[in-house]
Amino acid sequence: MTTRKTRDSNMELLRLTAMLLVMIVHASYRALPKPTPEGIAEDPVSLFLQIAVESFSVVGVNVFVMLSGWYGIRLRWSRLLELLFQVAFFAILCMGAYYALTGTVPQGPVLSILMLHEGDYWFVKTYLALYLLSPVLNAFVQTATQRQMGITILSLFAFQWIYGWVFEATTWLRAGYSLPSFVCLYLLARYLNVYRPSFTRWRPRTDLCVYLAVCTMVTVAYFVLKRYFNLGGLLWFYNSPTTIIAAMFLLLFFSKLTFHSRVVNWLAISALAVYLTHSNTPLGQYYDLYIREWHDTLPRFSFILRAGLFIAAVFFGSILIDKVRLAIWNLWRH
Repeated sequence: MTTRKTRDSNMELLRLTAMLLVMIVHASYRALPKPTPEGIAEDPVSLFLQIAVESFSVVGVNVFVMLSGWYGIRLRWSRLLELLFQVAFFAILCMGAYYALTGTVPQGPVLSILMLHEGDYWFVKTYLALYLLSPVLNAFVQTATQRQMGITILSLFAFQWIYGWVFEATTWLRAGYSLPSFVCLYLLARYLNVYRPSFTRWRPRTDLCVYLAVCTMVTVAYFVLKRYFNLGGLLWFYNSPTTIIAAMFLLLFFSKLTFHSRVVNWLAISALAVYLTHSNTPLGQYYDLYIREWHDTLPRFSFILRAGLFIAAVFFGSILIDKVRLAIWNLWRH
């Protein structure tokens, strides 16, 4: 959530792409059965494709956070209230949809609206903490030298890689579902934009090739490690070095595109709504359920086609619904 007078369409397209990747990673990792050595041995082609989808799309969350770091968050209480209103709006809307499907109201509806259940919108709660902390982070960026900032970022990443990735020695760093991980991503993106180290000035094609190469490497490594050693899950963590590097170069690739699109900007304003619908605690299970059922009952091509159309429908439907929310918010504000 950044405040800019004009929106860069290239980065807004990246925002939409990141949210689409989040939907895809949920369709692959959350909805479908996890790859197993036995499953890979029985159907290596299908499982390799599933692993590839996960490896190429797992960067979505990191990219979304790094976009905020690229521009820098400007803390405004009106924007914070708007975010909370957006969350409450979609929580209530999803409860209504859940009631229409099941005839029952989710347990603790008020707690869900306030995100007080453990499983309610983990990303939003972590991002809220980052949003509130942003003035401190921005002050550090403004006062620190390039060397100080670089050493701090490397130290923080080294700490989380040791204690939250390689050894998983803490619960509050595990897999990158944490405020410290978001802080690392935020500061990294600020550093890239402010100081533009030499590797950020490579050609866009090179950036894209690095992203593709890293994700391909992760796909092959995970496939082999899972097939023969039942290992590899660390490669899909948000705080994995490969996930961060791939997200970084995807960000750099989009940052060098130059175009302007009012449609892209208009859609991207509502990108978060996509997460708020398909990852809602009571309703999101149906997103997973339909994809899993189609995966188990349809031929591969039919499954990909139906799942793709479903993801597109949820994606654009959520954005259109958010335009209603925006209209209500603007009427209330004025």
